[in-house]
Amino acid sequence: MHTSDATKDFSITASEQFLQRARRAIAGGDSSTMRVLPYHLPLVAAKGQGSHVWDVDGNEYIDLNMAFGPLLFGHCPDLIVSRVEEQIRNRGSQLGFPTEITVRVAERIQKLFPSMELMRFANSGTEACMSAARLARTFTDRPKLIQFEGQYHGWSDTLFNRYHAPLDELPTGPYGPTTSGTRGLNGAPHHNLLVRWNDIESLEACLNDHRGQIAGVIMEPVMGNGGVIPPKPDYLESVRSLTKDHETLLIFDEVISGLRVGPGGAQGYYGVRPDITVISKSVGGGYPVAAFGASKEIMELVADGSMFHGGVFSGNAVVMAAAEAVLDEVLANGETIYRHMYAVSDELCRGVGDILSRAKVPHFIQNVGPMISIYLTNGPIDGIYEYRDVRRHCDFAKYIRLQHMMQRSGVYYHPNQFEPLFLSAAHSNEDIATVLDRFEQAVARLDD
Repeated sequence: MHTSDATKDFSITASEQFLQRARRAIAGGDSSTMRVLPYHLPLVAAKGQGSHVWDVDGNEYIDLNMAFGPLLFGHCPDLIVSRVEEQIRNRGSQLGFPTEITVRVAERIQKLFPSMELMRFANSGTEACMSAARLARTFTDRPKLIQFEGQYHGWSDTLFNRYHAPLDELPTGPYGPTTSGTRGLNGAPHHNLLVRWNDIESLEACLNDHRGQIAGVIMEPVMGNGGVIPPKPDYLESVRSLTKDHETLLIFDEVISGLRVGPGGAQGYYGVRPDITVISKSVGGGYPVAAFGASKEIMELVADGSMFHGGVFSGNAVVMAAAEAVLDEVLANGETIYRHMYAVSDELCRGVGDILSRAKVPHFIQNVGPMISIYLTNGPIDGIYEYRDVRRHCDFAKYIRLQHMMQRSGVYYHPNQFEPLFLSAAHSNEDIATVLDRFEQAVARLDD
């Protein structure tokens, strides 16, 4: 039943009214906590097109969030929508049998990610990471996994860790146990150990102390859940060498970085080949698809049923149509696509840095192509190399104030400094110029 004008509260926005209604049916008002945190300004989206979104109040925003990363070609790109529509109308969305389109998508992924000699599809990064962890344990017959501070591999009991834990909850030595940060977990995460990102000594100590017990080392090869923190030079190569020495599998969680930092993900960008790869987000261009894959030897455990994997909607025809469209475009026009995304991303980073420097606002900016972090800091720093640096040096309250001003001016990115900004092939130089103009106005008022 629609609310009549006589009872409607015109003192609040339509977004606020909608969220009040949503909380009466959906726990917290949405099905992902990261979309309805307490410091969010209310924004309920009505539609998206290209690099822009509109809310239910009719406000237009340049979107620098891109649905937390998946929208490599922006909102509603014709190249994806047309394929999905044709599949649904003429062939069906969920057939319940093996399909040719699933094979075609897998073959395209093999071209971009040679480490994935065989793969299985899933519906989310959480599912695929959970399967990758189980695969590592099954192949090695070992119980333990190593994770990294500040990195997130989904919300399964197998891997969930309080990835944004305060400093006093982190290990005091070179490594320690993971911290759950949530109630109701089973015992699986307590087989996992936590080391510091970009610190090869802490990883080496952990592997040495637990020799013969570590099934796998799982990492975001470009950290994207504590902000964007690239690997130090030669760090990934050193990790690769250590894991081989210990006969431990190296798992790259490329849910964020896969296809975003380059056509072959971070492993292609840095030239380091993992044993197991997980991809998601950008592969579907806005549709819920993921995959995990490895060598034929490792994946044979799935093929012969030694390790169970299933899912009614895994590899369904709708998301395969979307993924095929994304992959075809990347394979055909990747050089042009990534050149543009890197150019507009670098332009944004340079402009933001210049504005903050002129305003004497302490900051540090990092990006790997269209994965970007703008850190507002408590003072000058020489770099951000791990999660603890973000916790120690960054001014979260100031970042939220700046984000609120930018959102009110018609530019959206997530208000949590841990969440990267994402650009897409749909972002234009005009978009960047507008963002920088509004950013300069917001920074001028930041300390008012």
